[in-house]
Amino acid sequence: MSLSPAMMLSLRDWAWIGALALAATGAGCSSSKDAEHSSPNAGRGGTGGTSGGKGGTSGTGGAKGGTGGTGGTCFMTAGTLSEPGAGGASGEAGASGASGEGGASGEGGASEVVPPEPAPCVELPPLPALHVEGNEIKDPNGNTVVLRGVAMIDLGATEVWEGGIKAMIDRLTKADDPQGDSPGWGTKVVRLMVGPKDGQSQTPIQYEPGGDYYETILRPAVDYARFKGLYSIIDWHYIDTTSLHIDTTNEFWADMAPRFAGDTNVLFELFNEPIDGGNWASVKYAMQPWFDTVRESAPDNLVLIGTPNWCQFVGDAAESPIDGTNVVYVAHMYPQHWDQPILREQIATAAAQFPVFMTEWGFRENPKDDITNGTISSYGEPIKAFIEEQRLSWTAWAASATWGPPMFKADYTLRVGEGEMGGFVKDWLWEKKDDDLPTP
Repeated sequence: MSLSPAMMLSLRDWAWIGALALAATGAGCSSSKDAEHSSPNAGRGGTGGTSGGKGGTSGTGGAKGGTGGTGGTCFMTAGTLSEPGAGGASGEAGASGASGEGGASGEGGASEVVPPEPAPCVELPPLPALHVEGNEIKDPNGNTVVLRGVAMIDLGATEVWEGGIKAMIDRLTKADDPQGDSPGWGTKVVRLMVGPKDGQSQTPIQYEPGGDYYETILRPAVDYARFKGLYSIIDWHYIDTTSLHIDTTNEFWADMAPRFAGDTNVLFELFNEPIDGGNWASVKYAMQPWFDTVRESAPDNLVLIGTPNWCQFVGDAAESPIDGTNVVYVAHMYPQHWDQPILREQIATAAAQFPVFMTEWGFRENPKDDITNGTISSYGEPIKAFIEEQRLSWTAWAASATWGPPMFKADYTLRVGEGEMGGFVKDWLWEKKDDDLPTP
């Protein structure tokens, strides 16, 4: 589900993306990722020499130039971020050359270039890799893991319309946020929506094959989430029948799977909401080759498989599962669906055999919206009890002020109250922040 705003706001400052793309050169740290990162060079001194009179010797310039800044961030070999380093002082200009007595113009003074000091780096170990055993997600030590978090709207829309990707991730991980009934957030996973250009949501920055979306949007978002200790779901966000998007979906995963194969914090969600007339055989026919494309280059990452009828008929997949390992099935359930016991049975059927990840659920009291109209009492608390009973991982839709159901107001304060989901989600995440966590 994705409800986009009616109008586009102006482009915001992209400085954070540029900062995330920087790393130190030489003796500093470097990235193992596709993009090449470098820090600013050392500052150069000024050149000098005033005009002299005719017939004399020329003046010579120059004091030594200062050392330039080594600011920016530093990527470690695991693709993680350090805290942004403070930039050094700019280089001091060299003194101008003295004028020659009666001579020609003074020669400019040369500055000395001083190599930069290595950028300060804080290496963060990768998050524990996750795998599937039976109907559970587990860490390398065999501990059962339940991921709880928030679904972000289209990354381009977040960057341009909603104040930036980094700012949104900061909101969702703030440890000292007294809004609602909890003192902070306990988010462990973010779902990063990538809207296809031929999909339902047209936003100002979208993925194009051969473009720079990976370098400027997706890789910085995943790495910043990692810096904040979060797992990330890359969500290829079609809402349609799978057969209409076979080639574009395969192309996307052939491009992205190898780039993130080494990121233990990354999960792949192949196709957001298949419709396919509610037919699992049709969905599986498309999903299996896409899954195989991912596995050609990314053998270990968890892969999330969407299910028919907007991810409501998840139980049907249990009768004929995808052939492969580390497979997780996807369910979506809004208030309209919660009111249908047969759809709850679909989830319970699947969860008895396979891990199920509810990558979308949410509500707002709004009688004009039949799908999402609900309250904490009528929907929030009941679905929370159900999700915890079934041991489902989840991301709440949506971290937005403009797409619905929204968690934030226009000023990005949290929506709180009986008919709002923002405070409810935050309080639930805080309550479970120390539960079902992976260990290295």
